[in-house]
Parts: sequence; structure tokens; C-alpha cells
Amino acid sequence: MIRILYITAFLCSQLFASNELEYNISFEYWLSEDLKIFAVDDVIKLEVQDDAINVSSHSWFGEILLEENIKYNNQSFLQNSIFNKILFDKTISEEDSWIDGYSLLDDKTIKVRYLFSSTEDNLRLYRMDIKELNKDGDDNKINNVILNSDIMIVWTNLDKEIIKISLKYNGATYVLKLNEE
Repeated sequence: MIRILYITAFLCSQLFASNELEYNISFEYWLSEDLKIFAVDDVIKLEVQDDAINVSSHSWFGEILLEENIKYNNQSFLQNSIFNKILFDKTISEEDSWIDGYSLLDDKTIKVRYLFSSTEDNLRLYRMDIKELNKDGDDNKINNVILNSDIMIVWTNLDKEIIKISLKYNGATYVLKLNEE
């Protein structure tokens, strides 16, 4: 009986536990595809806690890039959220075809495609494409950066578990490392 009580308490605590993640984003500037001019690690901090997402500067250089902290509350990070899929699940389930039913912040509906590019050093590289399904002119800065990025690249291990993501926006590359190896 005590064992059942412990198992029930453990399952309930896991069910009601808060979802909390914190990642550091690095900044890179490339002159061409083969020539990186410089890179600065950990300039911006991305925090996801329960139903809020917060992007803040992590250094003086991050303050120059970000200008102001960004926070959105009352967000849904359930199964259909691209943030849930990338930050919590950390896997690519389907490649080379459009996947419907995903959303960004403020429940903006999108579809996603992971196009396999190559395998390098036991890593699989994908180009990640996102299409906005309902163009409503919202003013969500995080959604705008994702939707207006030039190119997004996803690195996975051979089991398709996401290692890192890079996003090129306004000529600069931002790198989010999910699994340190």
C-alpha cells in the first residue's frame, strides 16, 4: 500500500511540475559560408518557464544586439507548439515533408519542414523551413524573427535528437545549443 502511495505521489509531482528551461544563445558573424569573422558565446539568454518565454541579454554585447528584454506570458507550450517540439522533445519526427498543426507564440499556426542536407562528423544537418498559415500582422518579436529569418539549420545526432539550431537573421547568425556533447 505504501509503495502505491509513493508511486502515485511521484506521478502527480511529475504531472504538476513546472516546465523550466534555460538556454544561452551565441552570436556569429560570417563573411561567407566558409569564413567566420567572429563568434561570441552566451550573449542572449532564452528562458521558458511554465507558460512564459523570456529573451534577455546575458552580456554587454547581448544588450547591444537585443536593445530590450522580450517577455511573453500566457503562452501554450503544449504538444503542437514548435517550442515544445524543439526545446522539450528535442527530436525530428518527420523529414522532407511539410508537417501541419504546429504553432508559434500567441497560437500563430504554422507548418514546418525539415529538409535533410548532409551527414558530417556523425551529425545530420537539416534546413528547417517554416510557413505562416494565418497572416494576421501580429507584432510578436519572437515570431517575426523566426518567420523572417534567412535560413535555419538544425543539427541532430544520428538518432535525430536535436543538438543545436542556428538561425540567420539580418546578416547575423544566432546559435542555440540544446545538447552539449
